[in-house]
Amino acid sequence: MTAVTLYAWAVPAYYEGSAVDHTWVTTYDNRLVAYPAIPEVVAAGQNYWYCWGDFHAKGETPSIPDGFLASGAAELSYASCLCQPDADSRSDAAARGTIFFYGIDGVCHQLANQVLWPTGQSGAPPATVHKARGYWLSNAIFGTYGKQHAAWANRQTTCAGSSGSNVMSTEGTHQDVDDFEAHVRTTLKGRETEDKIRSLIERRRTFVAAVEQLKYDSPDVSAPTAADLNRLYSIFFHEAERIVGGENFKLVFGVSAQVEMNIVDPAIYESALRQRGKR
Repeated sequence: MTAVTLYAWAVPAYYEGSAVDHTWVTTYDNRLVAYPAIPEVVAAGQNYWYCWGDFHAKGETPSIPDGFLASGAAELSYASCLCQPDADSRSDAAARGTIFFYGIDGVCHQLANQVLWPTGQSGAPPATVHKARGYWLSNAIFGTYGKQHAAWANRQTTCAGSSGSNVMSTEGTHQDVDDFEAHVRTTLKGRETEDKIRSLIERRRTFVAAVEQLKYDSPDVSAPTAADLNRLYSIFFHEAERIVGGENFKLVFGVSAQVEMNIVDPAIYESALRQRGKR
């Protein structure tokens, strides 16, 4: 077994002025060594998880100059079993974790969280990319680890066994963590918003359940465009603003409801569709 430190990073997402960050994970601190491309990473004996995105030598966002989000000690074989490093998620199915269908099962935030799962040790929760801009937008739609709940639970069990890892307890391994409700309650506590919190949580539950009934995975169903998905997901965001109010919305989601809240990258999504034979 090989112990490593996993580092999570961010850069602004796909369009100029985006309020959402792309996230990825490495075994090296790119503030100290910034490899220019994946061959140099591999040659140095390091690892890079693309997390449904491009290669980035360094992180940088408007709110975090160096793009550093989180880090934690982990067992490399466990993380590598959960999601294949040094491989582009668009072309290698093993590099997708259980975010099998980008934009439907989750986005980069959920896949980065899956890679970071082995950082949970001694009862402490795993590191996540919750500091990334737009994180709570994607979390509201896809949860912390994506929508493939059964597959994710099975992947945890399989990888914990095959890696010989004792990082996660048996109970922790099977937890289907969804920290959105706790985040909302913590963020809005003391703001006389209990009724609004309940309404938001219930609306989110029904919206997510309705979205999960859309069988985009079926070969008999035409896949939506990225624009279709972003419009669909924005319905919930605008409903959330009406429920809790503009100021509270910004506190919960980290962005104003007046900005473009597109969480699905069209280029990545189109690549995913081509891989699935949908384009």
